[in-house]
Amino acid sequence: MRGRYQKPSIFWSVIGAAVLLFTTQGHTAVDPATAVAVWLFNEDGGELAKDLTENALDAEFLEPTKWTDGKFDGGLEFKSGGLANAGVSPLLNVGKLNFSMVAWFKYSKTPAGWYAALISKADLAMPRHGYILGIRGNLDPNNKGRPLFWFGLAQGAGIHLFGTSPINDGKWHHLAATADRKGAMKLYRDGELEAETDIAAHANQNEDNLKPFTIGGEVGVPVRTLVDGVIDEVALFNVVLTADQITDIVEKGLARTLGAEAVSPNGKLATAWGKIKTE
Repeated sequence: MRGRYQKPSIFWSVIGAAVLLFTTQGHTAVDPATAVAVWLFNEDGGELAKDLTENALDAEFLEPTKWTDGKFDGGLEFKSGGLANAGVSPLLNVGKLNFSMVAWFKYSKTPAGWYAALISKADLAMPRHGYILGIRGNLDPNNKGRPLFWFGLAQGAGIHLFGTSPINDGKWHHLAATADRKGAMKLYRDGELEAETDIAAHANQNEDNLKPFTIGGEVGVPVRTLVDGVIDEVALFNVVLTADQITDIVEKGLARTLGAEAVSPNGKLATAWGKIKTE
């Protein structure tokens, strides 16, 4: 069983005081300055998931969610209607720019609706804008259970990129999605490229929207929750990650891949993320 800590404000001050060593490596597989937000879900208590970048895009929980074991240390378990909401900061919009998103998850059900959202920053009103990383649901019998990368691009249904086979087998899996606005959008499963499609024709479509960035579900739509699923190590980047970088994230975890390690009594990376970007 994982232990419990105090509320976030106290928790983070205690951990910050406990950090004995914080180093940046001579070489990092991913430039930390390209990270828009990174949530490791290692707090193990409280009602906020801390963003470890200097952007401070903390995600607030909508019950029911609970702390549990993750792929790397802690994770978040979601029930019907639960999610983590990082808000509507303009930093979480992608506009006409390139981006990537990653997440670990474990899930053994098939969503009841069109999909369950791992990551969502999408306005589904016409013309559709934004992005979703998720798992296809029962309403699409040809693709149900498969990983999904959705990009609005002002298209009627949006552009759907599906993985090759179901991913709801109750085991830990890593998904990564990348979008090169002058090239292709790609979907990776466990570090391997599964699908891609050209989106260069839509390079001038602005994907900004006023919807919140949510993890594990969508506000007001319980059917899109990752019910009885666990999510860990979610991040958004403002660049197209390479296949090698994604492999490093899968094998080493986000903290080590970004070139930061903390040695503390509990062995957790906790504070001073901004140091990575300035050193």
